Amino acid sequence: MMTGMWALYAREVKRFQKIMLDTVFSPLVNVALYLGVFGVVAGDRMVDGISYLAFVYIGLLSMMLINSSFSNPSFALIIAKNVGSIIDLQLVPIRNWKIGIAYALAGLTRGFITLGIAVLATVWFIPLHTIAHPLPLLAGVAITGIEFGMLGVAFGFWAKSFESLTILTTFIMQPMIFLAGVFYPIATLPAPWNIVSQFNPIHHNVNIIRYAATGYSDGSVMVSAIVVCAISALFFALMNFVTRRNLRMQ
Repeated sequence: MMTGMWALYAREVKRFQKIMLDTVFSPLVNVALYLGVFGVVAGDRMVDGISYLAFVYIGLLSMMLINSSFSNPSFALIIAKNVGSIIDLQLVPIRNWKIGIAYALAGLTRGFITLGIAVLATVWFIPLHTIAHPLPLLAGVAITGIEFGMLGVAFGFWAKSFESLTILTTFIMQPMIFLAGVFYPIATLPAPWNIVSQFNPIHHNVNIIRYAATGYSDGSVMVSAIVVCAISALFFALMNFVTRRNLRMQ
């Protein structure tokens, strides 16, 4: 039932609203620090007609969105396992994929809130005066948030502890983010990393968002759109499988 799914979504939104300091201000401080460093280092450097600082800024916002959307459901589900409240999800008459989507949408909502506050606080200092493609930007942000929200759900149901989450974020997610072209055009990387980066799924999310915001693309936008849609479908299937297995739903 859709009512149950939206009730679960609303519960998760209220949960992260109670920890707004961690939800919003911690990522905001990180972005501000990065911008301060790159603002000093970059100077007036340009990347294919746009300011390097604007280039990095969109990458940082993409990184913030991915981290927020992923961490919200994964943390929530690991906490639910540790305190025993996961049994509530085993009793509610909601299909497993709807439970997963409710958590993923809550992750997307957290990503939107964090992103919105970060933009309002920092955009005044960035040489980015217009949005190249507003509607594709909104679509890119939405699909990126739900995509990594679904991955966070899958991992949250699978993981046994916060140590597992730390291992994933430290040794898998963060290296992929740093090799996704957040801080530099991947064409400037030496071989073979410039080729390897093109097979990095996160690169394509960053590429879509940066193109929609600035008009600059670090590769084919159409290819990036196809990859993002394919990875999103894969994450949905993974989320559905892991959720059903852990909640023992048929």
